[in-house]
Amino acid sequence: MRVFAVIVTLLGVGNAGAMSAPDINTDVESVVAAGLTHSGLQNSEISVKPEISGDITTSLRYTLMPKFTAVADGEIYVDNPNERNYDSINGPWQSNRHGEALLSEAYLDFPWLAGYWRVGKQQVVWGQADGLKVLDVVNPQDYREFNLDEFEDSRIPLWMVNAEFNVTDDSTLQVLIIPDNTYSKSADTGTPYEITSSKFRPALGATPAPVIVHDIERPERQPEFGTRYRMFYHGWDLTLNYLYHRQDSPVIYRRFNAGQVDVTPMYKLNNLFGATASNAFGDWVLRMEAGYNTDTYQLRTSLDDDGIAVSPEFSSVIGLDYRGFTDWFLSYQLFQSTLTDYTSDIVRNRTRVQQTLLVRRSLFNETAELEFFALYSDEDQDGQFRTEASYLVSDALRVWAGIDLFYGDADGQFGQFDETDRAVVGLEFGF
Repeated sequence: MRVFAVIVTLLGVGNAGAMSAPDINTDVESVVAAGLTHSGLQNSEISVKPEISGDITTSLRYTLMPKFTAVADGEIYVDNPNERNYDSINGPWQSNRHGEALLSEAYLDFPWLAGYWRVGKQQVVWGQADGLKVLDVVNPQDYREFNLDEFEDSRIPLWMVNAEFNVTDDSTLQVLIIPDNTYSKSADTGTPYEITSSKFRPALGATPAPVIVHDIERPERQPEFGTRYRMFYHGWDLTLNYLYHRQDSPVIYRRFNAGQVDVTPMYKLNNLFGATASNAFGDWVLRMEAGYNTDTYQLRTSLDDDGIAVSPEFSSVIGLDYRGFTDWFLSYQLFQSTLTDYTSDIVRNRTRVQQTLLVRRSLFNETAELEFFALYSDEDQDGQFRTEASYLVSDALRVWAGIDLFYGDADGQFGQFDETDRAVVGLEFGF
């Protein structure tokens, strides 16, 4: 928040008369999710998210978005949640089994030095993929409901400086400076979407020695940096991306020491290089995205090298969208991830392939919508299905209902949640 005060002082002196009355728009959402396999109530909550914005001067605009969530019952929220992933400058004001209160986003927009600046707590979206992430890793993720939340709701906003400059009439350069060392939040122990797969969490019970699990070692605060060059060329939307950052999920080191196994999660540095391309060809849209991580940290089946193998990783997504049928939208994506320095004792496969299919149908002059989403992963022959029907009652009120299903091997990335299938109903209105 001190960033706000400094910028207001620098840009707002002598312009107090230009300050406008705030615009306030409030979004209210209520969701109830009930388990299908087990009859327990996963979640029953209501969230209120005001957006307060206005002009401080003719060239300086502010936006504040607090968020308040009240939980009637359910298993997603717990008392004393693990929030070691948050930097001291981030995180909720209050969080327990009854809900949470937090500052979702808060930023200033202004032109300066021939660029457009956004400074404060915000989201930055990179990439062309839908539902699968290659380059969309600037913001960490809240995994309390795994991947079932909308990305806009599950991204954890970060305090950062985000500046964009026009290079030519058809190209821009974006620069990010991120002092906020907040990482992804895992589902808490005992909640429905707690990670249990050995692909992401070692089976400590199989270790032939006492196991001591230490708290996550948070590194000293070190700013992260990112840049994206974007250009339009003969109908193509092209980007080149670079991000210097710590990966948002901790690396779980296991060291044999004095007759016991010390388990120490740590956040490790990585360089991400990437590129995207998209173009429309009549009713078709082609989307491509590729990323190269210089350092990924993979679990081993043994304790060699503290149970971790380091390997570069190449990932890509090819997506094809079709709008040739009236009121229909079809989308297919092929995602692959390959470790370029693979050893036989790494838990995951060298190459992981996943596919998605999205079918959406609009009805009644676009007031109603039916949606079906399917994902399949070849590594464990597991995946998920999602269906949703929504209806726009008025310009301000939308209601929906859906079913979320997982299937496959209980040790798979998606199959581990085979017992968490659920039905969801909700409503959203704004004023």
